[in-house]
Amino acid sequence: MTNGIEQYIRETAEVEREELIAFGKVDVFVKDQLPKNVNLAKVLYIIRQTLPEKYFHGLEEIHVSNDAKFAERDINAYYSDMKLYISPDQDNERDMIDDIIHEMAHHLEVIAAEEIYADRAILDEFITKRKQLNFELRSEGYDTSEHDFENGAYDKDLDFFLYKRVGYKTLNYLVPGLFVRPYAVTSVREYFASGIESYYLGKKSELFRTSPVLYKKIEELHQLAS
Repeated sequence: MTNGIEQYIRETAEVEREELIAFGKVDVFVKDQLPKNVNLAKVLYIIRQTLPEKYFHGLEEIHVSNDAKFAERDINAYYSDMKLYISPDQDNERDMIDDIIHEMAHHLEVIAAEEIYADRAILDEFITKRKQLNFELRSEGYDTSEHDFENGAYDKDLDFFLYKRVGYKTLNYLVPGLFVRPYAVTSVREYFASGIESYYLGKKSELFRTSPVLYKKIEELHQLAS
């Protein structure tokens, strides 16, 4: 009985420590403290000024907490069921802005799936680039025969091969001109999200040069939402 009361007190204390911030129509729950050099109000203001209002349609909540999934998946943020989950472990405000805008791209995929993917233009561009990367890796001596580079969906085995066997150092050497960043290689969804980051965070020119089809699609989405 005593253990049950102690557990209730601990859980109640945790709820009481959670801070609720209004962000337009979106509730922001802050359970774990951010670094002193990260001003959440400033971050949210910049996000609101950067993205079109319509991108937030349907977004229910943003949670800032030490979610167990961050350590399990070696990530800093994720999107699920119309909610954003952001780690408080941020280097600075720009780092947090990057994370939120990236996950907002995944929200956009949900609310504008047909506009983004129905014509297969982004997927076709992505697969073409993946095939070129496959060629480059084989030229560097890597055996890629066990992996399907023409599948746009996330593939755990391919992901492990690229980031553990090949590694970021080699990918950073190979992807310029093909992808705006190594993480964009992961899947067509991450290709799109990386494009959104580039478009809204000061790298439009690079995105246009590297991925013109993706750039055009994001430009169309932006115009429709403005």
